[in-house]
Amino acid sequence: MEGSRTTHDSDFASRKAEEAAWRRFQAAGWLESLVGPIGVSTHPSEREFVSCLRNGLVLCNAINKIHPGSVPKVVENHSQPLSAYQYFENVRNFLVAVEELKLPAFEASEIERYLRQEEISSNVKSTPLEHSSKVGNSKDLKDLLSRTKCEFKGLESQLQNDLKQLGNIVQEVVAAAIGYQTVVKENRNLHNMVQDLIG
Repeated sequence: MEGSRTTHDSDFASRKAEEAAWRRFQAAGWLESLVGPIGVSTHPSEREFVSCLRNGLVLCNAINKIHPGSVPKVVENHSQPLSAYQYFENVRNFLVAVEELKLPAFEASEIERYLRQEEISSNVKSTPLEHSSKVGNSKDLKDLLSRTKCEFKGLESQLQNDLKQLGNIVQEVVAAAIGYQTVVKENRNLHNMVQDLIG
């Protein structure tokens, strides 16, 4: 009985790992479609994916693509890596934008906490307790990222619908303006004809 439970647990953990890898692949592809290359492999590990989000640049640039100007100040330093303060500032600016757009949010410290745990556990032999804590934190981050991605897609869809409606309104205004100009021209011609008859 114990052997079949271990096999079941192992299969379940394997499926969960495959699902997580698939979600990271989809999220990385989606982010790259928005902001261009994000500096991860085509099938990023969890650590690689979280590390690319750590400095907040990808997050800020993604939300600015979806809703331009959401993050007015994005800290970039092309000559050297960003400092921890600059990382935090970008992530904080992103979170402010997320809050203003009424999207689900998380704390900036959650990414840092996850990365510190990852570094500690890679230097120390994992115990089952450490592993379950790491899996729980990574699941929380994945859930947050997944929810945020869904909200971004919803926001992007809403923005596209709004732009389409705006386009339709502009077309109606243009059609009305053309119709108005046609009526004005016809009235001018009729007025000239009446003047010639009177005249």
